[in-house]
Amino acid sequence: MRVWLIVVMLILCTQTVFGGVLEIEEMKISVFATDKAHLKYEIKLRNTIDKPIVPGISELRLQKVENTKLLFFPIPIGEQRKAVEVENLRAYSGNLNFKASFEHFEDYTTVYYEIWYPIEPYGEKNVIVEFDADLVDHGLIFKSLTIPVGGDVDIKKLDLDINSDWKLCYLEGDVTSVPSNHIAFITAEFSILPFPLLPFRGYVLFWGSLLILIAILALLLVRK
Repeated sequence: MRVWLIVVMLILCTQTVFGGVLEIEEMKISVFATDKAHLKYEIKLRNTIDKPIVPGISELRLQKVENTKLLFFPIPIGEQRKAVEVENLRAYSGNLNFKASFEHFEDYTTVYYEIWYPIEPYGEKNVIVEFDADLVDHGLIFKSLTIPVGGDVDIKKLDLDINSDWKLCYLEGDVTSVPSNHIAFITAEFSILPFPLLPFRGYVLFWGSLLILIAILALLLVRK
């Protein structure tokens, strides 16, 4: 099973399109994966012009993609896209709370948060959005999380902190910034076993080792 957390920042302006007007100066995404994932987005919005602007409605899109399983083990054949269950959603800036909600569609979920307070010319606003989501790929030995991040404004600086109660054994995606209208992908995999950091996915190691073992046993039986 793979899990893709699809994050699409769509910031709607009440005056004009935000390209080149509003940017995300910094975005830090903190994820802690247990049975579910707790996600915290720390976003610094920056007004790049000499007039106040109102960010309006922003959204994060989440999508879950499940691979076919053989017993409890994922195999890279076939997939199914699903909406994501969201709990404990909140958006805030200091002591100020913003309206936040979510909506399920056929194969994805959208998280909305609304900012109707103006950002002064060349000013900044720090916003935090956090929630729990059913995004973790569960297996007997491995669990994983894949996070595509992007949007319609520039993300000048991106920091990602992914942790779990299991040991990190694979990490892909060295991304520090994302231009507007692009998507960056970060994948993390964790194991209940004390594997070192691997150069490839753990479930690939599992199936590769199993196939090699079967081939060796078959060869031994043929020689007998």
